[in-house]
Amino acid sequence: MLNQALRMAREFHRLTQADLAARLDISASYLSEIENGKKRPSLDILDGYARIFGVPASTFLLFEERSNGKAGDGKASKAEKLLKFFDWVLNQEADDEAHGAKKERTPRTTQKAIRT
Repeated sequence: MLNQALRMAREFHRLTQADLAARLDISASYLSEIENGKKRPSLDILDGYARIFGVPASTFLLFEERSNGKAGDGKASKAEKLLKFFDWVLNQEADDEAHGAKKERTPRTTQKAIRT
């Protein structure tokens, strides 16, 4: 579940794997393995995500706890709902673009997205 949250954070901010990998100072192939659940991100990488996206690192740890089965039922349910919501938002944007809606393609910041 953590890998999905990390991928969705990158996609929400409209960054390619190559762009984010460069900002994290890792290879794009390593980032791909993290996002596909083949590798686990280190704490340094999670800190990098937090810094780049302007959120506390603990945001991502909720999904890590869920994927390890350590979160209580309430937290697990919230984490799953958040992922479903993020997936819905990303799919809505993709649907809008597929139907000709023009969208600003510049990377977003988390704070800007929260205010809008």
